[in-house]
Amino acid sequence: MATTSCDVAVVGAGLGGCFLALLLSRRGRRVVVIEQGPSVPSAGADFLKPPGLRVLARHGLADLAGRHGLRRDTIRYYHDGDPIQECRFPDGGYLIRPYRDLVELIYASCAMEGVEFWFDASVAGIATDGDQVEELTLTDGRRLRPGVVVGADGARSAVREALGVDQVMTPYERLIMRVATVPLTAGVARLNRLYFSSEGWLAYLYPLNRDEARVFVGLPPEDDRAIFEDGIPVLLDQLKKFVTDSSDAFDTLQPAHWQRIKVSSLRVGAYHRGNAALLGSAAFACHPMTGMGMSYTLRDAEILADAIGDAAGDPVLLDRLLHARYEPRRDAHRQLIDYGDALAATFHDRAAYLAAFRADLHIFGESEVPVLQPA
Repeated sequence: MATTSCDVAVVGAGLGGCFLALLLSRRGRRVVVIEQGPSVPSAGADFLKPPGLRVLARHGLADLAGRHGLRRDTIRYYHDGDPIQECRFPDGGYLIRPYRDLVELIYASCAMEGVEFWFDASVAGIATDGDQVEELTLTDGRRLRPGVVVGADGARSAVREALGVDQVMTPYERLIMRVATVPLTAGVARLNRLYFSSEGWLAYLYPLNRDEARVFVGLPPEDDRAIFEDGIPVLLDQLKKFVTDSSDAFDTLQPAHWQRIKVSSLRVGAYHRGNAALLGSAAFACHPMTGMGMSYTLRDAEILADAIGDAAGDPVLLDRLLHARYEPRRDAHRQLIDYGDALAATFHDRAAYLAAFRADLHIFGESEVPVLQPA
């Protein structure tokens, strides 16, 4: 097969990959996005907090993203059934929109900007010359020669492996996460509520749209085996011990289909080598309790797009810009990962959790002054 050339190859068509492709295409770069699935991925968070919304606003996408989503400004936290605090989000709050919907919106914008997508395409080999990626070979035999490669291909990134970047993945072994989509009830529609128990359980209930709600349950592994072998009535008995103001949702859980989700943190030793860089969950992963993963990834894509654009095809300048602008993101991510670790380790203990909770990171991300209200 003939070899195709492009300015930038992005491996992975998730939120970060699509957004980066859009930004680069707007700067006149020819971008090819390689995605192993038949379409954009569907698995991801439903929340976009203010830092991510501000990134989208800078590029004319915030209003479009929010058009069919839900805006919320408060999350209330409970411990053993009692409210313990509220987070209130200023400036229009945060956005709830199914992950796939958000990615498809950015994908549609990419299509209008001329980004080329290769679906059902996996990377079979990556040829390098020193620190420079020279060519990608796909499983269907196609070859791609990019000026820059970005691995936005998840926790098992083929690009990261080819670069030889060290990684440390740490499963949250004491907390098994389950998720279900159920009909929306009045109590869940009224307010987003996150419940913790001193027995090591959590439950998060929130509206997904006008008709559906999402329910996350986290529980110790020994309880997970017992609960989901013995059936949903046992699960409901446990939830009734600490889930209070959302109790009208219990009847919807009986027929629900529960999906198990693996949750791990990820740290890597470098975010780039030569003309290749990592983005999103190929670069870092934090506990979902922080709610900030997507917002940080959008900001990362913005920084990465500026560095690639400013390098203007000069590999030496690109390497220098990535060192100066993109590698420092590891410090911000490290702080967020550590924060997620602290939340996951303390939520069973009311006092310890409140001591670990950081409204600056939870609400505003990296640099702004928070507003935290008592329950």
